[in-house]
Amino acid sequence: MHKVYRILTFFGLTTVHLHLPADQSIQSLEKHGTFLRLSGNFTEAKVVETKLIDLYTQPAGHVFALNSIITQLTWDETETEYDDALTYHAAKTLEWCESKTNHKSLATIANYYCGQANFVLSYYHALRGNYFQAGRRGTAGIEYLETTLLLDPSLVDAKMHLGIGYYVADNLPPFIKIFSRLLWFIPTGNSQKSLPYLKDVMNDGDKYKDVARYLYSTLIIQTPELKAEATSQLKNLVALYPTNARFQLRLMSLLISRKKFEECLITIADYLRKSSDLKKSDLGLTKIWKARAHLGLGELELAKKTLSEIHDVFIAQREELPNWGVAWYMLTKGQLNDLGNNRKMALKNYKELLVFAEDTYLSGHVVTSARKGLSQPYQIISEE
Repeated sequence: MHKVYRILTFFGLTTVHLHLPADQSIQSLEKHGTFLRLSGNFTEAKVVETKLIDLYTQPAGHVFALNSIITQLTWDETETEYDDALTYHAAKTLEWCESKTNHKSLATIANYYCGQANFVLSYYHALRGNYFQAGRRGTAGIEYLETTLLLDPSLVDAKMHLGIGYYVADNLPPFIKIFSRLLWFIPTGNSQKSLPYLKDVMNDGDKYKDVARYLYSTLIIQTPELKAEATSQLKNLVALYPTNARFQLRLMSLLISRKKFEECLITIADYLRKSSDLKKSDLGLTKIWKARAHLGLGELELAKKTLSEIHDVFIAQREELPNWGVAWYMLTKGQLNDLGNNRKMALKNYKELLVFAEDTYLSGHVVTSARKGLSQPYQIISEE
């Protein structure tokens, strides 16, 4: 899977107990449910979803469900347990909205719902390698969302999905873009609008302000000179949602990539101090970045100790972890074996990682580092 389909990560992972708002209008429920997702509380967000489906004929609950499901898929793209639910909620949404896109009073919301459903379907088909359907749904999603903004320019939240749609369309896998003049289903992107649209939502949106903030920070990480701004945006999100493991982990990984190793260790210590009830999987991922930070500082014994603390999680509970976390564990283990003059075991670790990479998407850096490790032993001076 191409890297652009991994940048759409939305929300969080932990639990906060909150109650439904007294005003149970569609808008208030959607906004509250989005806050719950941002806080990582999927259990109570599911209650909001059910309430929306039960109370209203409009498919707000089905659209809400789609956005929750895509959150899970972007955390681990190999997960298939949500496939049936995704296709069900998409079908229910399109069943309602497709016949109402020209309706006098419902056209705006119908186009908005159709745009979101097609956006999610495009992402889903891309994950499964069905690029024909991904392109077709991507084109439809962009067209519906563009129509939404033409009908109601004040519906700023529509710019979030549209901005991401533009970005993905402009960064499709090269082998698809080669045929873009021949294949009608390739969506037309607009890079000049993608990031500005996300910033519009961050500044003037309603329920998606902080979702757009996360997406914006994730996109600009790709540009080295904007990593400092991405760090600032992620720190804002961590301050707003301190128990959200995903925001925390993204910040840690960004600090590692910027060689801010000491700051990363401070961030991790603060997070662990405030989150005593972490799931083992989240704790394991956190300690991967802790080990990487110690490794970057040349603190090999601390790196080894940290890695040993999560050995059981990455062996016995590996299926509960996203593939990228498993890959970083393998790479770190290999590099520590190299530094400990255990070249035979290091080579075994690198080879296992590369075999693992054949069946899943992994970032270019982790794969490149493993390949480099096959030809020459890892040294601290070669750290990213």
